[in-house]
Amino acid sequence: MKSIVCGAGVVGSSIAEKLSSEGLEVTVIDQSSELIAKINEKLDVKAIVGHGSNPTILEKAGASECDILIAVTQVDEVNMVACQIGHSIFKIPKKIARIRQQDYLKENWKNNSLPIDTIISPEFEVANAISRRLHAPGAFDMVELSDDRIRLIGLKCVDNAPILNKQIKTIASEYPKLLSNILVIIRNDEYFIPNSKTTLLEGDQVYFVVESSHVTNTMKAFGHYEKESTNIIIVGGGNIGFNLAKNIENEHNSVRVKLIELDQNRSKWLASNLENTTVINGDALENEILEEVNVSSTGSFISVTDDDEVNVLSSLLAKRSGANECITLINNSSYISLLKNIGIDITIDPKAITISTILQKVRKGKIRSLYTIGEGLGEVIEAVILESSAFANKTIKEIDLPKNVRVGSILRNKEIIIPNSKTIFKKDDDIVFYAEKSSVKRLEELLDMKK
Repeated sequence: MKSIVCGAGVVGSSIAEKLSSEGLEVTVIDQSSELIAKINEKLDVKAIVGHGSNPTILEKAGASECDILIAVTQVDEVNMVACQIGHSIFKIPKKIARIRQQDYLKENWKNNSLPIDTIISPEFEVANAISRRLHAPGAFDMVELSDDRIRLIGLKCVDNAPILNKQIKTIASEYPKLLSNILVIIRNDEYFIPNSKTTLLEGDQVYFVVESSHVTNTMKAFGHYEKESTNIIIVGGGNIGFNLAKNIENEHNSVRVKLIELDQNRSKWLASNLENTTVINGDALENEILEEVNVSSTGSFISVTDDDEVNVLSSLLAKRSGANECITLINNSSYISLLKNIGIDITIDPKAITISTILQKVRKGKIRSLYTIGEGLGEVIEAVILESSAFANKTIKEIDLPKNVRVGSILRNKEIIIPNSKTIFKKDDDIVFYAEKSSVKRLEELLDMKK
């Protein structure tokens, strides 16, 4: 498959690296000769200096033979026009555009928009990701899968967890009614797929899938008894903060939300466009403002400005003042690993979320969702089994499945199944997998294999 990536920034270069590592033919276009030089040094891809929406540049990049165009430059209009040119002139089958400007995303415009197959809005994606985490208190990660019948949960094993120092097979026998399956464990900065003899230890970070109605009981087994926050403070009233506040208003009628915004004009706009959110105009780094919003009694303190320093410092001030939980947006991914031990409970990487969303649309086979976990440790992939795939009517033993791929759950005819070695996969099964980076391509091939 041939692909063109317009934009050589962090997102564009990461997408190009992912696709190239899986054997795809990738061409990257960017106006910056410096960024293109970095791409040439780092990746085995074709890189061109030029404007991503210029027909001559697209032709030079091989647009006439391209299968997918991914436009992720910093300029919405360039991304949209690139997709239009790719459609009208070069007949590119699949076109993806990153669009930030909220006006372009209004339903009355989107329904009559340019020929873009998938629009990625980082602000919407990040706001939705934070909203999901609020539904799983005590977890540092949560994703809804299989029509929300399955939840992917990431949490830390704490000292009061009933399952500590027990093998997974023992835990399964003690909790036979919990439809859950551990996919990967992160221990002392190392990660591995567990087996039945693996013992869970205090401090382990565990990703598991669980049937949605069993989330609460499973969280308790891991020592987490936290309740959903009813008092939330948001710092930053940009597109992320605004969309997050709207999400909470729509989903949590009983939750009280206070939003701190530094810009006075933006504060007035927010107050006019939010119904049940209290908007405070001020600096979240000032103690007087934190006292005004009563930060000491807040359940979740969420800092989502476009300034990493403000996000980190305000979160630490809130934590020191007594906030129960801090969720912090970090734009510079290299900082994330440094923040784990200084009081930041949950970090949000907007670029990782955007990349996961784009990759979901690129994968072969009938991929329903895709989520990159940890710092690029691997991918959780939800896929529907095609009749032509290598899985149809076979057990795990009969499939040449790499050892670093784990089958988490199956949704079949509205029933959740936690599979074992004897489970036979059937056409139209909705399956959740975990695959380490080195095996994603092989899993994709098995899902898309033709007879």
